[in-house]
Amino acid sequence: MTATVHYDPAGPLPTATVLLEASAGTGKTHAIAALATRYVAEGVVSVDQLAVISFSRVASDELRSRVRRRLRDTAATLGDVVDGAGLPQSADATDILLASGSPAEVDVRRERLRAALTGFDAAAIMTIHQFCQAMLDELGVLAAQDPQATLVEDLGPLLEQVVCDRYLARYAATPERPFDLDTARKLARAAIDLPTTPLVPTQAGDLAAERLDFAADVRRELERRKHRLGVYSFDDQLLRLRDSLVANPTTAAAQRLRRRCQVVLVDEFQDTDPVQWEILQRTFDGHVPLVLIGDPKQSIYAFRGADVTAYAAAAEAAAELTFSLATNHRADEPVVTAVSALFAGVPLGPNIRVEPVTASHLGSRLAGRAPAPVRLRCVRTEKLLDAASARRVIDEDLVAEVVALLSSGVMVIDGGQPRPLAEQDIAILVTNNRRGRELSEALAAAGVAVAFSGSDSILASPAAQDWLTLLRALEQPRRAAVREAILTDFIGADLTGLATADDDQLLAWSGRLQRWGRLLAGQGVAALFAAVQSDSPEGDGGLAERLLRRRRGERDLTDHRQLAEILHAQYTAGLRGPALVSWLADQLRLQDGSSDRTRRLETDRHAVQLMTVHKAKGLQFPVVLLPQAADLYLSSEDSGDKLDFHDETGNRVLDLGGKDAPGRTQRLGWQALEQAEDRLRALYVATTRAESQLTMWWAPTMRNTESSPLHRLLYRDRSQPGTPAATYPLDQGVAELLPSQLSWLGEVGITVEDCDPARNRILARDREVPELVAPAWQPRLDHTWRRTSYSGLTEAVHARAPEPLAEAPSSEVVTDEPSTDGVETVTTAMAGPRSPMADLPGGTSFGSLVHEVLERLDWHAPTPAELDERLLAATTAAAQRFALTGVDPQTLADGLRPSLLTPLGPLTGGAALAEVAITDRLSELDFEFALGTADSTTTLAEVAGLLRRWLPADDPLVDYPDDLDVEPLASQVLRGFLTGSIDSVLRIHTATGPRFVVVDYKTNRLGPAELRLDHYDRAAMTAEMRRTHYPLQALLYCVALHRFLRARLDDYDPARHLGGVGYLFVRGLGGPDAGPETGLFDWYPSAGLVSELSDLLADRRRP
Repeated sequence: MTATVHYDPAGPLPTATVLLEASAGTGKTHAIAALATRYVAEGVVSVDQLAVISFSRVASDELRSRVRRRLRDTAATLGDVVDGAGLPQSADATDILLASGSPAEVDVRRERLRAALTGFDAAAIMTIHQFCQAMLDELGVLAAQDPQATLVEDLGPLLEQVVCDRYLARYAATPERPFDLDTARKLARAAIDLPTTPLVPTQAGDLAAERLDFAADVRRELERRKHRLGVYSFDDQLLRLRDSLVANPTTAAAQRLRRRCQVVLVDEFQDTDPVQWEILQRTFDGHVPLVLIGDPKQSIYAFRGADVTAYAAAAEAAAELTFSLATNHRADEPVVTAVSALFAGVPLGPNIRVEPVTASHLGSRLAGRAPAPVRLRCVRTEKLLDAASARRVIDEDLVAEVVALLSSGVMVIDGGQPRPLAEQDIAILVTNNRRGRELSEALAAAGVAVAFSGSDSILASPAAQDWLTLLRALEQPRRAAVREAILTDFIGADLTGLATADDDQLLAWSGRLQRWGRLLAGQGVAALFAAVQSDSPEGDGGLAERLLRRRRGERDLTDHRQLAEILHAQYTAGLRGPALVSWLADQLRLQDGSSDRTRRLETDRHAVQLMTVHKAKGLQFPVVLLPQAADLYLSSEDSGDKLDFHDETGNRVLDLGGKDAPGRTQRLGWQALEQAEDRLRALYVATTRAESQLTMWWAPTMRNTESSPLHRLLYRDRSQPGTPAATYPLDQGVAELLPSQLSWLGEVGITVEDCDPARNRILARDREVPELVAPAWQPRLDHTWRRTSYSGLTEAVHARAPEPLAEAPSSEVVTDEPSTDGVETVTTAMAGPRSPMADLPGGTSFGSLVHEVLERLDWHAPTPAELDERLLAATTAAAQRFALTGVDPQTLADGLRPSLLTPLGPLTGGAALAEVAITDRLSELDFEFALGTADSTTTLAEVAGLLRRWLPADDPLVDYPDDLDVEPLASQVLRGFLTGSIDSVLRIHTATGPRFVVVDYKTNRLGPAELRLDHYDRAAMTAEMRRTHYPLQALLYCVALHRFLRARLDDYDPARHLGGVGYLFVRGLGGPDAGPETGLFDWYPSAGLVSELSDLLADRRRP
């Protein structure tokens, strides 16, 4: 890294590897969106050659939204400039730069941005794991992966099997086992969470060596079983791509990825790890513009594998230049100044320091009786406190502070306009879930609405144990199990009530459980939970009513609802009876901090936001309160748990040797230093969430203050920049050590105040809460509003016969093929050519099989032999999945080949399907759009009327409106949502631009067993189209395509771009010699008809 300069958004675009280093609030996402816009507008890349990578789904979704919005807004701004309107006052440096130059140059940039918006779906804006999978798919045969393997998000159950199996295999016959099964689980989980991290100590005693060998054994066995089962994890995506690049030293793989991604922007780069950086370095570093954007001061996810030293190494080794974002757009100037001073000169990691930044908000955006911008509230005492006493005082003071803020009339200047400070403007950040729950209880008791979003797993909640107890009682209703279930939330009895209950009461409770057991067995978890919420035979109210009577009942009810949804999903996946009970018991036993089943917020009402610091990263609030900044307990005992740190060579290692392993003390010291730096970074994240007001608490305690991050910053020697001491003991008398004695705090704008927990701690409301009265329910069920499809609209006239063949798999493609044969045509005595699919069966399952083959097949092969090979592979795979009797893959391939080679006449400009490239084809285009509004009355009869007005006299379907305008079809109200899937949309290139054609595959039999091509002549197909109401389906598909193209083509013109509909009756397509006279029903609804039908379905009626 050669130099650091301030980032200029209008400066030259990076052409090599550069580092863009941010600080909290300096507009990192804005800079990324502006960079992406410039690369596209200036013609460096098209949008499909741009990659923007982040490390979380939330961040990736936000980036996709922001980049698209920036492309749109800048394109609109440049359009105004081209039209002579000039730049708006809100134009930033990027817009000003792109608007400079001649009108022709500006117009070219605008057109590039408009093209990018049209093709935005092709932009690789994704998480690192999504990116790796996309790149593996791009590599094809060069990738080190099994293309048939399945991604599994949670390997916990498989890991548990491996741990138990290897533990038994190694130690079942050993009288004295080196460690118990729980320890084995911990060793395995640690090794698998960091799968590539070396295990230490390499020179270890017998017990330490055995622990490491067991962990390595689990790693190997888990890999073997994943391979055998055909599954892989998110970590495997990265390792496979890395291995693919390593295995291709000729750089063929890397070159292919560079052609796909010619500019790469990496967000949140401080959360990278060595494997991720190796992928980026091998592929892009030194070859294409690679911009690494991050803030190492906010690297706080080491427990998830992030490695801030990898960031530092990448910055030192690769970046030719470092840019810095130096203007804080989040916080007011007093907050920026105070926070910068608090961290000034303190290393937060390798080469990581808080550098000065300027604030764009010069004054405070809090008006009225607002407290000082940055405050340190201290607990004044004559002696050191125990941690519990200090927390009690802080909690009381914090509650009083929140009440005072909400009662003071403080105003927030929001967008230049004042508004009252609301509950959701206040955030309380904690470091662990236990403190979050304690503060949540205290605030709720004071009448303050609070929403706690910690990192607790729902499986760790009391509700989860209640569900396990209930399911066990319903499955095996023994006396003890039933009595335990009576004590859960579901029945609601307490020990006293159970002990004093008479026989009638016990019988009533048991009867309720029996009813619930029958419901679970017969109808599932959803029906059970509905009954649990409403059943109240004793008049004590159902679950919801009883829980909402008690304090924090909304929290408990939310937990029960979330667990009901989780269990319902497992029930519908096939877990029944004892299997469901065992699954939940295993989840409760195996759940840990890595579980992705985080407890939901109990309310989305206006509420004070209480969350962990890790949850708060990326968020901002007008007011931030930090009650735990000076509260940290460090045990002096070595628990023997894992140590995760960097050794003397700078490499990350994992110590699983236990507390008696040689060299343990030194390794404990290394980890302690890194953890201390991580806590300082976490405090930086916490303090920089504040926009206008920041309050921290400090209390003198016996053990919990001396090593806390805030205390270390307060009592360090500010004349000696560098790492603060690990501890600053409070053993010299409290009075002279109070922060009020530190004069520098006032000099940098930090106001020191004494805690005053005696203040009012009950929030008074300025209005009376009206008495809640349940409205009388007057049932008016609207049966016309529905989510429907073409099949749903026409099901009343499509009585289906039983399926003649074996059932297809439950995941089969849903088609609209009739299960019965179509009309048998009357033919002349002259026999025409035999259908190439005459010997193949019929029915909906066979239709689904054919649809899958045509959906997955890339039919644009370079040679006939290659087409045959691809076709046979596709039919073989589909035949194996559907397992239909009488379907031979080779026979099916021979039967489908002519349909791919038949010229399709005017529909495709004479081209056959095999001549349409896969890049000009969109298979299975799913759609869903609203039908009308809440009070729409549009019916199919009106659609029929529309067709009568638009269809010309020579249209082959001119009489179809009469088929549609009969009951039970005509009176159907089109209100709700319409869903469907178009088999294929083809892009046909013409001299006047592309046309888009709807194609639908049909396997209907239109003749006897000896099926001939002439059974699929125009008359027979027209009759079948009308009989099955396919014209309605075709029109709905045209509307879906019309709306799809309208949203994606900037110059969309339905008259120019809509190219008609082709129904391919594949049994009647005879190949290149037969031509399109049989098997192809092409139809060309006018653009005016499609547009007006789209408006009619949306209930936008034309005069």
